[in-house]
Amino acid sequence: MTDIWYKTCLRCGGEMEEGFALDETYGEKKQGQWIQGEPKKSIWTGLKLSGRKKLPIAAYRCMECGFLDLFARDKA
Repeated sequence: MTDIWYKTCLRCGGEMEEGFALDETYGEKKQGQWIQGEPKKSIWTGLKLSGRKKLPIAAYRCMECGFLDLFARDKA
């Protein structure tokens, strides 16, 4: 992200640091994803995801108060 506003915490005005949400399963570590729509159960995979928009989650943490801000942006 190249926006400037995310560098300041919306809660306390502290400095934000960039990170990401971790998805860890079956020995794999991946960046977490935002999935479009409500969760729908699947007998085979746990959740049905086909045909849904998926975006990586970027996370920003305030170094003062710990507030987290999450973003899922289309690549621009």
